[in-house]
Amino acid sequence: MSNFPMVDILPGERIISAEEVLSPTDPVFNSRLRPDIDTALHLSSGKVGKWRVPFASGTFDFHIDIKDQGLFTCFFGRDSLVISALLSESNPALRIQTVCALAENQGRNWDSASEEEPGRIPHEVRNPDDPQAQKIMNESGWRFPYYGSVDSTLLWLTALEEITRSNPEFLDFEIEGVSLSLHAEGATNWILQRLEDGGGYIRSDRANPKGILNQVWKDSGDSYLTYLGQVAIESGNTSVETIAQSYDALLAAAQLAKLSHNRWKITPNELTSLAQGVKENLLEHWWIGDRFAMGLGKIAGQEVLLGAVSSNQWRLLDSAILSAPDCALYVKQLVDTVCDPEILGPQGIRTLGKSNPRYRPAGYHTGSSWPVDAAIIVKGLLRYGARREAIEVAAPTISAIEAVGGYPELFRSDDSEISGVSRFIIDVWDPMLSSINRVCQPPQLLQGWTIAAYHWFRSNGFYVKG
Repeated sequence: MSNFPMVDILPGERIISAEEVLSPTDPVFNSRLRPDIDTALHLSSGKVGKWRVPFASGTFDFHIDIKDQGLFTCFFGRDSLVISALLSESNPALRIQTVCALAENQGRNWDSASEEEPGRIPHEVRNPDDPQAQKIMNESGWRFPYYGSVDSTLLWLTALEEITRSNPEFLDFEIEGVSLSLHAEGATNWILQRLEDGGGYIRSDRANPKGILNQVWKDSGDSYLTYLGQVAIESGNTSVETIAQSYDALLAAAQLAKLSHNRWKITPNELTSLAQGVKENLLEHWWIGDRFAMGLGKIAGQEVLLGAVSSNQWRLLDSAILSAPDCALYVKQLVDTVCDPEILGPQGIRTLGKSNPRYRPAGYHTGSSWPVDAAIIVKGLLRYGARREAIEVAAPTISAIEAVGGYPELFRSDDSEISGVSRFIIDVWDPMLSSINRVCQPPQLLQGWTIAAYHWFRSNGFYVKG
């Protein structure tokens, strides 16, 4: 076996296993074989009920037998909403279909195994006959649809409001006899309850002890940590971009309540006031001198701000939460630092700053570079007219995608592997987590939001020179 990259192993860790699962001659390393956007989307989408929706990922025929490919070939709330948002200008129908399919699967009851709650938008919708679903149910006791994300509901409300700007009557459209306005009110009530239960924050409190710990896009168990590399591994973490998403969702709900033909129990003004409270929480408590904290979590029973430099804070730019004049200095700090090599690497934005003791170039959310992360941050930079910085962030991401024959979920943030794509699965004993930790793995090689991110970059005039 070829030598695997030891740079992914931290001091004090013991290697449990290391396996090469992706050959250097794999077709994914031939950029001439990269399918066009339409073909890639066809391979990574499918039907949920009567709705045609984007899946989180697809699988190339030549990867059917590759270990751990095709893990996410199903309907994911967060992923599908992000994908359809990035594609909304060229394919608005896809976003409508996604919103409707999620409304059809919206939570109605309380169920600890599936983490279903009334009004909650699902995280993962799988057919129970799906082998991956059966494996998860056997190992973790989940039920599907599984509802273990806190951001899907927030993103769903924002998407619905954006659709109704040009099509207000869409709120009257009925899903299984219930108008989208009532679905939206249910989702809003879920947010209000979570904010109340979480002391003003929407937290990753899981009902299933074997459910997802961090119920946001950085959902790995070691994703949320301090500047010194201490990991928050207790339930109840919250993430800084979730605060921004909560703010946007409450403002979206206020607009939907205004448009609705049925009177909501909470008024638009009350929702706007709650949004302002969410913003004040961010500005008063999360600024730690030169940046925003990435999260809030418990370490040894003590709740602390998690001050690691990570991509999370730059996602605030893709939100209205910093758009008022009183936030200009915060915006300037984010724009001025986004191109620092601490966070911007050879394949794009790093998920974790490279000076953190827990940084790994291939770490799933602890160092690797995700094209969708870059696209969301670039969108935010454009919101504030920072075109030069947007180009600098977009360029390495576009180059990374164009160097391969697929659309990888993520890239390494160093140059130790061919085209930045990890070929090995490496498991270690992680003494900080007191458990086995997968610290390196090949990405999903046909990832939906990488396809959408690449399309969005090209559609908005981002190209690599030469």
